Amino acid sequence: MNCWKIKKLQPQNFRNLGNQVFDFVPGINCIFGQNGNGKTNLLEAVYLLTNKKSFRKNTAFPQMINIEGGSPEIIIQSAFEDEDKKELLAYSLRLHDDYEERFLNNVPEKSKTPTSSVFINPFDSYSFHTSSTFRRHWMDSHLSLMDSDYRKTLGKFQKSMRFRNSVLGIGGKTASNQLKAIDEQVAEYSAIITDKRHQFIQGLNEQITSTFKAVFAEEHFLKLDLDSVFTHWDAKKIFDFYRHQESTDLKAHLTQVGVHRDDFIFSFDGLNAFEFCSLGQQKMAFLSLIFAYIELFRYKFTSYPIVLIDDVSGELDSQRWKNLISYLETKKFQVLITTANENFGKELERIPNSKKFLIAHGTLA
Repeated sequence: MNCWKIKKLQPQNFRNLGNQVFDFVPGINCIFGQNGNGKTNLLEAVYLLTNKKSFRKNTAFPQMINIEGGSPEIIIQSAFEDEDKKELLAYSLRLHDDYEERFLNNVPEKSKTPTSSVFINPFDSYSFHTSSTFRRHWMDSHLSLMDSDYRKTLGKFQKSMRFRNSVLGIGGKTASNQLKAIDEQVAEYSAIITDKRHQFIQGLNEQITSTFKAVFAEEHFLKLDLDSVFTHWDAKKIFDFYRHQESTDLKAHLTQVGVHRDDFIFSFDGLNAFEFCSLGQQKMAFLSLIFAYIELFRYKFTSYPIVLIDDVSGELDSQRWKNLISYLETKKFQVLITTANENFGKELERIPNSKKFLIAHGTLA
């Protein structure tokens, strides 16, 4: 796999960003500016380009288009570079209200992107530690980026589960026969999903403790566990479970147990991170989890994703963000990091070969 890094980006009609060209370096790109000036929008443009979706929830074309742009489409043009192989490629996105077009070296391309990107929002730490729904969504979305088979199987499972719940909601005499047919599919998909989640967690656990030490220079043991009824179950056993569960689900008009309700337990030195850790430790643990994922990504694809970090300085004390900067300085992945913190910005600027961008009102100042 080529090690593509974004070299140039030109958004048009995307949120409040102007049409200027952003010229990035392969290492640390420091994006400065006061809040509300477009720093996060720049990260979103890169994420949308590389991952085919926004990191913001419930975001559609009307929310992303610049209403003052005067054009009914969003255009994001870019150039990616592989420094090792000295290769360049052009990649662009044209986004309309009801469809999108992507081009790789001016040839229409539906499936491939040059690389992936990972978005780090430190505010997500609280949601990750307090919401099982958020944890499950985080795991599903990040595992899907690494494993296309998981993404496809999860999509099939979700479709089957929606159908199963609709049958449960209607009930009636024919419900049992319909459920039996559906449950064969649900059981097959559930077994695959559970197995792949366990493999994913095992890979993260092999990285996360050493990553925490590398980032924050502290010794702690971190571990993730999958909380699932179906652990080590095959498809037949899951199918038998749903057959036994049928009458209970019919009464509830809902599937009450399944991989769609699995949870992930995050422990810190053997204790539940949410219940026993300080907010600072929770944020450090969450950041370490993301960087462990980035390392796992590299081991699978032999290439890092682009790392997008949104104003982490406000969520860590000065010593911890200095440790984070030292960690970033040692890594070989490309980073786009935003901040409104002048002291944090000065530390970033000291990194050799880093580049500074100042954004005001959506344009380079």
